[in-house]
Amino acid sequence: MAQSFEELKPEYAGLWRSMQVRPERTGEVDRIARALLAHKPRYEEVARTTGVPWSVIAVLHQRESDADFRTYLGNGEPLNRKTRIVPAGRGPFPTWEAGAIDALQYDGLDKVREWTPERACYEIEKFNGFGYRNKQINSPYLWSYSNIYSSGKYVSDGQFSSSTVDEQCGAMPVLKRIMELDPSVRFDGGAEVVTVDDGSLATGAIGERVRQLQAGLAQLGFEVGDIDGEFGPITSAAVSAFQAAYGLPSTGTADQVTQQMLARALARGPTPSDVVKPQDILQLLFNALLKARAAAPVAPTGGGQQDTARDMLQLILGAFLGRQSVPAQAGAGPLVANPPILSPIDSMLGGQALVGKKTALSVVAYAGLAILQAVGVVGAATPTGQILTILITAFGALGGISKVDRVVQALGIIAAKAPK
Repeated sequence: MAQSFEELKPEYAGLWRSMQVRPERTGEVDRIARALLAHKPRYEEVARTTGVPWSVIAVLHQRESDADFRTYLGNGEPLNRKTRIVPAGRGPFPTWEAGAIDALQYDGLDKVREWTPERACYEIEKFNGFGYRNKQINSPYLWSYSNIYSSGKYVSDGQFSSSTVDEQCGAMPVLKRIMELDPSVRFDGGAEVVTVDDGSLATGAIGERVRQLQAGLAQLGFEVGDIDGEFGPITSAAVSAFQAAYGLPSTGTADQVTQQMLARALARGPTPSDVVKPQDILQLLFNALLKARAAAPVAPTGGGQQDTARDMLQLILGAFLGRQSVPAQAGAGPLVANPPILSPIDSMLGGQALVGKKTALSVVAYAGLAILQAVGVVGAATPTGQILTILITAFGALGGISKVDRVVQALGIIAAKAPK
């Protein structure tokens, strides 16, 4: 019968304190630890769902399958079929993360609320089984490559060889090296901090759930860039636009309410509307601005907030016209019909972006104000904000302005008057 954690805790404490990696194995332990650190975001995604420290998940993954993401964490079998060895009948699983969550929940690791080094030892040994205790040796699953283990191994189910040396690295030497390489991995006599979230997705998140979120937003017409499973600034902007369009707080974080609203919207399908929402225009412009700024970062001019506002406006217009920058002197090119970034906006406006009251200039003016407000340069209640609001109306009544430099000059003057 397996002993309880409280019974084994003093033993684990002593082993953990006295453990040293064998000199001839230090290079291999270091290589393994660094390889696992490279996949930290994937382990953290599972940690957020289960509450199990990502470092513990990582060393289990290494021990079970040499960190092969095509396998089930519980026993190293392929993800694409039901498991055939203990635990049998699990799966198949669509992703490694789904299988890992299942394995940790199956063994009850998600029920642990306090993670200490001793608790990690206990749960990792239990994950593999306490069979080595019947042979009076320290489990190589935990201690191989360290001074705590010398020989003895189960070479197959139920078949033990006292002379066989486990050639696979144990979990605890790798865990210790991860803690040395990554200062954020600390137990410090108490629980390693693990945040169990409510399923929200925010900037920095990666994985299949992010990919599904991006695909759903794109299906509804919200531009997310590449559907790559990485929650970056463009995805955040798309989430904000979706939230604003559906009456939710525009936070840029896909919380449970946002994800449920997205699911309902996808079930209904996109609803065409004759009313163009300002946030839709802003979403397209933000995407263009991000790309333009990445291609040609604005160099500081030493003018502080005034120059920042002016440079921001130049980038806005440059992105709008498909250029990396817009010259602020005479001779700039004309506002031509359907330039690269204007094309989707023109389409969204029913092909009427350049005529009547839905002029491109009107869109530029509105977006300029919205972005300046978003970055804190102006506010709707400030004199500058009021001036820009008036100009939006005026621009909407104009048929168009032939020279982009006149737009830059007009908005640049206003931006220069923004309060510091």
